[in-house]
Amino acid sequence: MKGKTRDESGKAQRFPKTDARYWRDRVFHRTDDETDGFHVRMRHGGRQYRWPLHTANREQAAAKARDIFLSLKTGGYDATEEKFKPWTADRAKHGPLTVGEFIAAVRAIATVAATTFTTYERKFRFLVSQVKTVASSRAKFNYATGGTRKWRQRIDDALLGDITPEAVMKWRVGYITKHSADPLAQNAARSTTASILRNSKALFSPKLLRNLSLPLPSPLPFDGVDIGKRPRTRYKSKINAPLLLRQANAELKDDRPELFKVFLLGIGAGLRRSEIDRLAWKQFNWQTGRLSIEVTEYGGVKTEGSAEEIDIGADMLGYFKTQFAKSTSEFVVRSAVETGKPKHWHHYRCDRTFKDLIDWLREKGIEVRNPIHTLRKEFGSLINQRFGLFAASAALRHSNISITRESYVDRKERIALDLGELALQNKGHSQERNPA
Repeated sequence: MKGKTRDESGKAQRFPKTDARYWRDRVFHRTDDETDGFHVRMRHGGRQYRWPLHTANREQAAAKARDIFLSLKTGGYDATEEKFKPWTADRAKHGPLTVGEFIAAVRAIATVAATTFTTYERKFRFLVSQVKTVASSRAKFNYATGGTRKWRQRIDDALLGDITPEAVMKWRVGYITKHSADPLAQNAARSTTASILRNSKALFSPKLLRNLSLPLPSPLPFDGVDIGKRPRTRYKSKINAPLLLRQANAELKDDRPELFKVFLLGIGAGLRRSEIDRLAWKQFNWQTGRLSIEVTEYGGVKTEGSAEEIDIGADMLGYFKTQFAKSTSEFVVRSAVETGKPKHWHHYRCDRTFKDLIDWLREKGIEVRNPIHTLRKEFGSLINQRFGLFAASAALRHSNISITRESYVDRKERIALDLGELALQNKGHSQERNPA
């Protein structure tokens, strides 16, 4: 049987199953979860099987469905399962599960953003290297000669069953204890271990494991492990915003306009670096004076709450409207790399512009690890000062107000008693009670 589609005139077209176009209208989303990409059903050997395609792009899903069909016809079910559903294949013949096999299986079914998953696996591999004491050297940073691949392979060959809760806790305690002589270093160590454990544990979430047919070890690596709380990192502003704005206006606006755009979008709209990087002119609404942060062909949003419209001040809106009239790019910030296609790592079109702005900000005394993100925090603090904490949380597009309060806003107004004034008030009351 051949599949049917219709051309632009509405005339039916027929395609064989060996043509990806046959499968375009046969791929589907699961009704219980439309976030995990397309699936397809196929019959083989008298049974029907569902195959996850791991893409939200219909054309890519159709092409993969065709490949699965061809594999079933030429190689049979077992070979096709091993290739397209490796996480469900019988692993008994392969021996105990390795770290690399586990990561590959979870990657195949994970619905998180590619950059997020890269962070999960990178931190888990670091943890495994620490627990298994995999010797490190400069060679592991050498991609060109294969040093990175060899170092990663040594970690991936480790048995997952060797990463026990006891071993993980010993590493955490040891990592923090070795910095006990320096309170600041120990505080940083607590933050580091919490981050590594939290991201690594995400690979073992029940939502992911329930879709795996693998001989997982028991207990799992993080069963009962105390991850620990990250030290409080409330933002403490050290920025003189009015002065910094004047300096940017004088030094960047005319001579370095792309840096000035990034600066304004950070301190004036609270945008994240990734949002600035792929921001397109079509996301501005000149009539309402708003900027829409939304999913585009160049990437998604950090969270559902991040997809929101941001109010832009009149001066800032006027500046960008003038820049739009002169622009020849679809992106707000021009770059020599005129593509915004998402990668599986944090790759920025405007990387050179970001680095130049970071150098400029550090020249102005903003000596922090991420000066551009500090502009976002300063934006939140300024909104909080003028409109309150709830408004700041909404403007920053946080999922809950506690994130805003704990990490993103500084209290700029002074809350202090004037003891001299208080003493005079008390003196007045005393004289009233004891008239001369």
